Amino acid sequence: MKGLNPAVQAVILALAFVGAYYVPFSSLYHTWMTNDDYSYGLLIPLISLYFLWEKKKSLMAVPIRPYWPALPVLILFVMVSIYGILGSSGHISRPALPVLIVLFALFCFGWNLFKKAALPLCFLVFMIPLPTVLDRTIGVYLKSISSELGGLFLRILGYSVHVSGNVIDLGVTQLQVVDACSGLRFLFPLVALGVVYGYFFERVLWKRVACVLITVPIAILTNVLRIGIAGILTYNFGSGMAEGFFHDFQGWAIFMASLVFLFIFSLFLRLFSAKPKDFRKESGFSGLGIKNKNNTLAFGVSMLLLLAVAVLTFNTKALPPVKIKGGVESFPVAFSGWTGKSSLVSPEIIEASGAEESFNAVYQDNAGQAISLYMGYRSTAFLENENFFHSPTVCLPSSGWKTISNSKYIINAVPVFGSLAVTEMVMESMGEKQLVYFWFQTKDKATHDKNINRFHLALHAIQKDNTHDLFIRPITMIGKQESIEIARQRMDGFVREMMATLDTFLKENQFEEPG
Repeated sequence: MKGLNPAVQAVILALAFVGAYYVPFSSLYHTWMTNDDYSYGLLIPLISLYFLWEKKKSLMAVPIRPYWPALPVLILFVMVSIYGILGSSGHISRPALPVLIVLFALFCFGWNLFKKAALPLCFLVFMIPLPTVLDRTIGVYLKSISSELGGLFLRILGYSVHVSGNVIDLGVTQLQVVDACSGLRFLFPLVALGVVYGYFFERVLWKRVACVLITVPIAILTNVLRIGIAGILTYNFGSGMAEGFFHDFQGWAIFMASLVFLFIFSLFLRLFSAKPKDFRKESGFSGLGIKNKNNTLAFGVSMLLLLAVAVLTFNTKALPPVKIKGGVESFPVAFSGWTGKSSLVSPEIIEASGAEESFNAVYQDNAGQAISLYMGYRSTAFLENENFFHSPTVCLPSSGWKTISNSKYIINAVPVFGSLAVTEMVMESMGEKQLVYFWFQTKDKATHDKNINRFHLALHAIQKDNTHDLFIRPITMIGKQESIEIARQRMDGFVREMMATLDTFLKENQFEEPG
């Protein structure tokens, strides 16, 4: 590859990158096509390419010199991305994509070129859906602010309202500000719009930055307007005005209003004169072509890294699903002094929980003590998945149970695993308490932590050691006069008996489905 034109290298690297990271890219495309909140994501790479095209003359004049200090960081993020893909974590593999693009460009083509291409490359971060952790933290905060300000807006207009949490009580009806209306998902594309607007319509750096920063208060303001308008329409015409077509139309109209506010702000900026500089027409470079300082070795290393990702991904994808005859729902409802009654779980709940199949039953022992058992099963345990097993640390509190304690707990003398590490939670609701265990397990590894489980899956995948993946969650009520220790003894005994039965069940019924 000696002497290969860097422009050709860039095209080859881009194609190899998309091929190596086909799994997270396909998941990303699926999200763009099926989730209205992120449908704008399809435009982001196109806008980024346009930014690059506008800078092509200055980029062609930059001397190419590999930046080797970036290699350790690049290798680290490649490993993180592999962990995300093979460990079924889209929340890790997809955010890694724009970071990897930046690092490959920096390493292979050098710091000087990266400085010129920083905006187009970094702009790609807007194509990634927001991580769930932001929805659960910043999103909750913004939802509370939006509810309060929306209620204030309605009071100013003369409506009598009461705000409690994310519920706006209008007297005749209630308006709930759900996660999608927190403004966080609205803010992300609006910031991207601010970047684009500043790039095309402003020539002074501080004004461009101001166009980006102003999108935050604009997003909050317009989201409050959206909630207020929804409240007015709901109050006068019924709850249907806050749902379906009207809800979606309001979102579109408010986004257009945000663009108007941004334009008004840019008119305000014109009051502050400054010597303009056209950042899109870089001066000082008049070279006739890219000056290559021999980056052949860096290019080769980059291709080898992408090849390693591709081989690991596609070899793992070829592993057949590990199915169960009759499905996991055929798990026994009677074993060693415990008898139970199973109940069906709807396909929608199974899909949302991150499982392919599930089993749910309530067991009783000879003394009438009850334990509820849920198992989620994944026959294709590898490769990034939009949904992974949901943790009870989120699901149970959202259904009204308050977490009193949450800690790691060890159950001894458990078949197959010996000492089994589980997450133990004590929950309370309306004076009642319950003890919850949950853990994740492959065919020979178990853990209380979802991230460690993903690491186990990655190890199985790298070794081409096919496996299933299971999420198991037993729950028992803690009696009024009962200590937690007594409830633990009951749960520990149940887990030992259940795990012995599960081991036999899997050995007798598992098979690899032909590809």
